[in-house]
Amino acid sequence: MEWFEGLTQWLRSVLGPCIEPPLSTIFVLILAVAVSLLATGVQRLLLDVKVIRQQARELAKWRKELLKAQRSKDMKALERLMKKKPYMDKLQAKYTIQTMKPMIVYIVPLFVLYWIFIGVFDKPVAYLPLIGAPIPFWIWYFIVYSGVYPILQRVLKVDFQSSD
Repeated sequence: MEWFEGLTQWLRSVLGPCIEPPLSTIFVLILAVAVSLLATGVQRLLLDVKVIRQQARELAKWRKELLKAQRSKDMKALERLMKKKPYMDKLQAKYTIQTMKPMIVYIVPLFVLYWIFIGVFDKPVAYLPLIGAPIPFWIWYFIVYSGVYPILQRVLKVDFQSSD
């Protein structure tokens, strides 16, 4: 793994002061935003968002009606809804396959990038305010990515649950 150690050392030297807080905090934030933009952009390019959004709405409507019928013990409605179950299962499978397609494109490069940066940031990249507890790269990256990704999906209109 000499090549990996060499790469991480090179990146540390290139990043210079950005590997120490507070600049590391900002760098990882920018990295997470860039990765979120990349993932969302790939989704936008590869998916027919309107079709997927329609599938999501249809599935949600059926589930809601099924739950309502189950709670009210409306056997007639349950029977009618269960007749649609094979179609809904196929639609769910189609929806899942469609939404997973972009991941094929970006998942391996993102794992490699993530693995490299875990080696670069071997020290805490941030500290919790007030108590000063250290936050390692992977936790800070996860927090930022988890917060930014859904926002970018909505902004770029790749949020399958939202309305047109």
